[in-house]
Amino acid sequence: MNAGFDDRNGWSQLDHRPRLTTMDRDTVLPDRLLRRMLDVLDEARRDDTDEVPPRCLVRSLAELVPGLVCEFLEVDLINRRVLNGQTSYVDPAYQAAIGLFDPGIHWRLRYQQPICHHRDTTGSLDVAMLSDFISLRQWHARELYQATDYKVSHIDHIMGLPLPAAPGRHRGYRFEREAGTAFSETERMMLTLLQPHLHQIHQNAARRQRHSVQLTERQVDVLRCVALGMSNDQIARRLIIAPGTVTKHLDNVYGRLGVTSRTAAVARVFHDPDTEPTSVAP
Repeated sequence: MNAGFDDRNGWSQLDHRPRLTTMDRDTVLPDRLLRRMLDVLDEARRDDTDEVPPRCLVRSLAELVPGLVCEFLEVDLINRRVLNGQTSYVDPAYQAAIGLFDPGIHWRLRYQQPICHHRDTTGSLDVAMLSDFISLRQWHARELYQATDYKVSHIDHIMGLPLPAAPGRHRGYRFEREAGTAFSETERMMLTLLQPHLHQIHQNAARRQRHSVQLTERQVDVLRCVALGMSNDQIARRLIIAPGTVTKHLDNVYGRLGVTSRTAAVARVFHDPDTEPTSVAP
């Protein structure tokens, strides 16, 4: 199902504009949809803020594939942490409903979400729908549905658009709809065609953000240790400095980055564990 990131399937750019073609030569998307898809990409490419991904993407993708909500999520699967999240839906009642549930239950029952389980176990980058794996009756019978906001919000239809990420991480967009109209194959095709371009936009935004980070070499060393899950005492022993010095370095890092936690600092600088910050202050 996955067209992948192979230019032979039509993934190419001409003057920074994508050539959007379909995987099936017998199926052609209407020009009006192609134009809307190009508009989504063009707006995101013009966004020169340091948000990763550009926040306009969540809004414009929610308009392209309408539903209850479109979300971007980047999660640390090993440590069960959300590193970055954006949502198109800001209704206070919806947010309050979500807040009633222990977020840990989603981690504990993640294997019951078929799209997540398939991606976690196979590494697939396919744009997938809930209906690819189970029926609506089976979905409603699962504890994950019964015990979380899925039931409160009547989420019957889910589609996931994953982006490439480092091992142990998931990054991508999720679309949810209430009972009623399911996602169509046309919508799946649109997201599949957009997928490699959204990945490139994400990479470009991450590079812009890293260019804006001004940290000393020692501060970067400390953050690398934090990214490995080391405590302040362990960092001190590794770098042969006092634990208090580690704390001071982290405080200075938080101030420069405008964050308040170790997780946020690491996510701000290292979007991928194998990516180095590109701007180090003297």
